[in-house]
Amino acid sequence: MSTAASALRIRGRASEIAVLGKALDQAVSGRPAIVLIEGEAGIGKTRLLAEVLSDARGRGMQIAAGRAEELEQTRPFGLVASAFGCGRASADPRRAAIAELLSAGGGQARGPITVTSDPGLRFHVVDAFADLAEELALAGPLLIGVDDLQWADPSSLLTLAALTRRLTYMPVALVGCLRPATRVTELDRLAAVADAAGARRLPLRGLAADAVRELVAEAVTAEPGPGLMAEMTGAAGNPLFVTELVAALAQEGAITTADGRAEVLQTALPPTLRLTIVRRLSFLPDDTLQVLRTASILGSSFTVTDLATVTGRSALELSAALAGALASHVIEEDGAHLRFRHDLIRDAIYQDIPLSVRRALHREAGQRLAAGHAPARQVAEHLARGADAGDAEAIGWLTRAAREAATTSPDVAAELMGRAIGLTDPADPGRDSMLVEQASSLMWAGRIAAARQMCGALLERSHAKEAEGPARLCLGNALVAQSQQRDALPELERAAGSPGLTDAERAGARAWAGYARLTLADLDGALATAGRARSAAPADPLVTSVAMATEALVIVHRWHPADALEVIDDAVRRADQSPGRQGHRFPIHITRGFILTELDRLDEARSTLDAGRRIGEELGIGWQLPNYQIISAVTRFTAGEWDDAIAEVEAARGLAEETGEDHSLILGNCALALIWVHRNDLGRASQAVGAAMGQLGERRPRYRALWAMWAHATLLEAEGKPADALALLAEAWDRCAELGLTLDYRAFGPDLVRLALAVGEQERAQAVVTAMAAIAAPLDIPSLTGAALHCRGLVQRDAEILAAAAAAHARGPRRLEFALASEDAGAAFAQQGDTGRAQALLEQAAAIYGQLDAARDLARAEAAFRAAGIRRGRHGPRGRPQAGWPSLTPTERSVADLVAEGLSNPQIGGRLYISRRTVQAHLAHVFAKLDLTSRAQLAALVAERRGGQP
Repeated sequence: MSTAASALRIRGRASEIAVLGKALDQAVSGRPAIVLIEGEAGIGKTRLLAEVLSDARGRGMQIAAGRAEELEQTRPFGLVASAFGCGRASADPRRAAIAELLSAGGGQARGPITVTSDPGLRFHVVDAFADLAEELALAGPLLIGVDDLQWADPSSLLTLAALTRRLTYMPVALVGCLRPATRVTELDRLAAVADAAGARRLPLRGLAADAVRELVAEAVTAEPGPGLMAEMTGAAGNPLFVTELVAALAQEGAITTADGRAEVLQTALPPTLRLTIVRRLSFLPDDTLQVLRTASILGSSFTVTDLATVTGRSALELSAALAGALASHVIEEDGAHLRFRHDLIRDAIYQDIPLSVRRALHREAGQRLAAGHAPARQVAEHLARGADAGDAEAIGWLTRAAREAATTSPDVAAELMGRAIGLTDPADPGRDSMLVEQASSLMWAGRIAAARQMCGALLERSHAKEAEGPARLCLGNALVAQSQQRDALPELERAAGSPGLTDAERAGARAWAGYARLTLADLDGALATAGRARSAAPADPLVTSVAMATEALVIVHRWHPADALEVIDDAVRRADQSPGRQGHRFPIHITRGFILTELDRLDEARSTLDAGRRIGEELGIGWQLPNYQIISAVTRFTAGEWDDAIAEVEAARGLAEETGEDHSLILGNCALALIWVHRNDLGRASQAVGAAMGQLGERRPRYRALWAMWAHATLLEAEGKPADALALLAEAWDRCAELGLTLDYRAFGPDLVRLALAVGEQERAQAVVTAMAAIAAPLDIPSLTGAALHCRGLVQRDAEILAAAAAAHARGPRRLEFALASEDAGAAFAQQGDTGRAQALLEQAAAIYGQLDAARDLARAEAAFRAAGIRRGRHGPRGRPQAGWPSLTPTERSVADLVAEGLSNPQIGGRLYISRRTVQAHLAHVFAKLDLTSRAQLAALVAERRGGQP
């Protein structure tokens, strides 16, 4: 094989090279760029990737380049680890730390995969890669080039999707190559994320006739004649096929050159590329061919060590045969590996081996690799390819490999366990337990519906007794994750009584059953069930956290917030002291933040939510994080920090896409709807209400429905439908009373009284006043006292009581409630003719509305000024500008300043006590408002505003 395709110039790809060059230009200028190169094997994707990598090196860009392998699809994070050079021996401590994380997740014998066994390592590793990429990009433009994405492992595809989302406005170019015919779900998700980020699709088709002629001319160093070009028509413009055909003809002496023209003699070449390659290889020595056949069993790339293990020959013996293959360009060096020059060359050799022989070779390779202590996933891959149904050895290795992969790549674990199940006799009593393990892996991979379907189907048929408990536990957890608590409860309670579970697992099922009862508003049942769970497993950290959080929430719903805080503080202390902080695998800081919010201690609530989020990130418990973002959003909404609340919800949406946990978004959409109504953007408010109601089904938790009803009622009132608004809000109030969820009285009460009075329902209004007074009397909580007084003042039309309500709110942190009470008090004093007190209170309300950008409320307050004949004093501009530096919120300005200092998103988040994803959401707002496209532009603008001072 005298002519290597890689030695020839790229032909006919000028426009594609220009697109890739522009992508690098974009990255160098500080903006992200994504290009996906698609095409059949041999069409030139890898050559184009090599060209853009070379261009990037010439520009001084940083490079992260890797290539997926067909036989490495079960290696968690294999592609990205290779691309970023993450090895335990790396001199870069960041890369070495990632390698340690990956090694911590595999290579050890592990027990069965259960729905409670995941330590969340996958999410932690994804974050580590994202942080590494961001730090590299901050140091200079970065090109991430990845080849053969159709063979990438699921965790690498997940990571690349996360990078695509998180590296917006960074100097990063991502160039990926893939074959369009072979697609998997994870790859489709990556492509969708890339498309949403503005990716350029670059489909490669066959070369034009002129380009083929130029390619042939270069290969034969002469002008090709018509006969030679006629031979090329079967290549359909595929450059690899063209070069292989030319080389085959030359090798057989079928090309003659005279007077500068190359022509072909009469010959008969094989009709396919594979046969052409095989025919060319037949000229190699027999020993080299035999070694190449064995190497093809190992995949497109291989180590000499593995080849020696499989062949039983020493590296010294193999060196002569491999030298011939290297000299003829069949294989080439690739770091510590050898690689077939093209996958199609390996495929040709591999497919030329009879199927029965291939299967036997794979089986023997697996056995020899096992004896050589190769990784379980590698052994399993080969044994599976050579296995027949019922092959216990292959089933055992696949199961072992699945359990090892579960911590870092549950997708891979599910796939490996599925292959093991496929080899297992349906009558095998252990098969059902394997199905539950697969379902548990699907749960942790975010494929909750698939896990639910698998367990449900197993339980509906005759099944192994020992699988019933684990299956019900998995099904119950899947239903909880989908907020189907009513369906989850019986499954969890049956699991709690199952002899097929350990004591800890039964206690865990009971703890989650208690939590499900809470969300169904069965407060007595929740408290009793949580107590039984704690008694059954007092030393289990996770059971303790779930049960104590349930107990604390029941107590606070019964209006004993100080006692609830004492319980949850004890739970946090226990979780902190638990081995490996396992107690924090349940988000107890969310419960603590919720209770502190009810006590009007919002600063403490924010601190505890930030602490819980950080612990969740450190432990890699990804499913918790959207919940932390949403509760943080609700806390900021409550405090009147509405722009920060919006950023938190946007960050939660991105997290929900990554983790598959989206039910918490209901509360986020409710908060957004309320903000947009107050800002008089009814279109966006309607979208948010629709999103919240769309997530709510008839069997969803009732307590989330209450906030959605409140948001919907607020929108209806703004749309001029007060009667409809009253009916909906009254229904929400009555549900609160029926279910004992009276915490929301404080939020709904004043609105319900005002609407009831507007339509003449005095009795309804008075009932609300009575209920509010009974709740507020024994507690010294400013906002609760203020809400009760507000309701009473509205009913009695008493300006002094309304002023007292405003004064009570002034002692607390809830700015909107303070403004609303002040407005109503001001209007009441105006009706009495006391314009002095009226003006002060209305000015107070208007100032807060202006700070909140609450345009609807501000317009109403200004109407009250006019109705009272009061002229407003000096006041700032109406609302914040929509663009330019003055449009930035205080948090957005802080983020911009820290970007100018060169900090990464995680570093900025650490400074401001917000998540890296919230930082990203704030940056998106900053770039949109300032019409910028890169962090470099933002840093320059900040420096300019500082007068050039650092």
